[in-house]
Amino acid sequence: MSLNVGDKFLVGINLGWFEDKYGYDLGRSEFSDGPLWTYPPTAPITANLAVPNIPQGLPYLSQHPEAIENYFAKVNGVNIVRLWLFEQLEGLVFTKDGNNNLSGVDPEFINNLVAVLDKANNHNIKLYLALFDSWNTRESQPSGLDPSRIPKYQELFSARKQIILKIMQDPTDFCNNVLVPLANAIKAKPALFAIDIMNEPESITEANMVTQQQLKIFVEKVAQAMAPSGIKVSVGCMRKNISMSLSSFVDFSDFHAYNNPNPPAPNSSPTSGAKSRIGTYSSSDFSSKACILGECGSHPSSSPYDTAQETATLQDFLQSANNSGYAGALAWRYQDYKNPDGVLQTVLNFANTGPTIQDTGTVNTTNSNSGTTTPTTKKGCFIATAALDSEIHPHVQFLREYRDKVLLKSSHKKQFEKILDWYYSCSPPVAEAMNRDKNLKRVIKYMIVYPIVLSLKILVRLLGNELKD
Repeated sequence: MSLNVGDKFLVGINLGWFEDKYGYDLGRSEFSDGPLWTYPPTAPITANLAVPNIPQGLPYLSQHPEAIENYFAKVNGVNIVRLWLFEQLEGLVFTKDGNNNLSGVDPEFINNLVAVLDKANNHNIKLYLALFDSWNTRESQPSGLDPSRIPKYQELFSARKQIILKIMQDPTDFCNNVLVPLANAIKAKPALFAIDIMNEPESITEANMVTQQQLKIFVEKVAQAMAPSGIKVSVGCMRKNISMSLSSFVDFSDFHAYNNPNPPAPNSSPTSGAKSRIGTYSSSDFSSKACILGECGSHPSSSPYDTAQETATLQDFLQSANNSGYAGALAWRYQDYKNPDGVLQTVLNFANTGPTIQDTGTVNTTNSNSGTTTPTTKKGCFIATAALDSEIHPHVQFLREYRDKVLLKSSHKKQFEKILDWYYSCSPPVAEAMNRDKNLKRVIKYMIVYPIVLSLKILVRLLGNELKD
């Protein structure tokens, strides 16, 4: 699945975790909070929760494999689903020498992840896998826990937090003992889209737990460890500017966008603001990489909460992301909304329109009736972009300039517009076929695109402005 202009715009949704089994859906956890909830609730807990404990029983999906098919059947029709992997350190195996070093991956975790990938493939859905949730480093005391057990909770939380920070400061053990075996187990699965290294790392950097430079080094090292597997990587950032700052280390960029957790402005429309929040995509902002919205929609924590905003705001984000040149947009978990069926249906309806990734350059067109000049969206050089694997390749930029400065300013403008409209209607399927077939791409690149560009450059040099007559 490629991310070039003219390719399929990724319309998706966040699964996060199966059912409500955060931290133990795919794998067992050696830092489980299970002991905190044993009965009677006031009984002393003798186990040391700051060290790995051998987990009892099986993870949720091992006991309920039907939950996998149930989920993908319900979201059938989306292009992509984002799933979290190691939340609360589930699935990770540690040394038992008191150092809490990573030594491997829970086999049950691998088995369940493979099963999830296979089920997703049956529904023609790609999976975008997020490794860590940065919010696991921010303490949020669980409600309902007996006060006598709060110290034990803090013991467990502190251990989890320190392990995540240790991995970020030196990911060597994580890369060698976890990431490489994980990549080897899943890299051949056709449903695998990419790896999201960490969900919203700003939670950690803005709390000064690690520096921005340490974050960049962490991302770079993990990306380098993944490179031999051929699996694409990104980072699901909370802020656009942070996503931009990490773009040189990843295969594509990702940031999250919501309406606002704060009260809306007086008399504001529920759908106002999506485009201004995400801005227009510019490849120069992201080191010439594509960018998606890994999460978007109405913020579930908005206050005061307006249920009517759920689908309207989501629709606005999906449409605005597509119109603004982004490569995809994934709604947050439909289960977290008051109208979950409406949220899911909004995503499915948008996916059903078959949107493609747009070229966001603009040209001025004049309304023949009013005489006013307005900016309109330029359509992409789909075939050339697919052939050259970049919308900013010099040849692609030359073709755009030739279209805008020569064809659309010539005395035969109307005829050229009709030809271009025909081209834009039939070229996306050709570009998609090229992205599936490397031999076809090679033939079109060397037998069609290069000769056309060379011929046009010769004409421009010989005739210059006379071409417009």
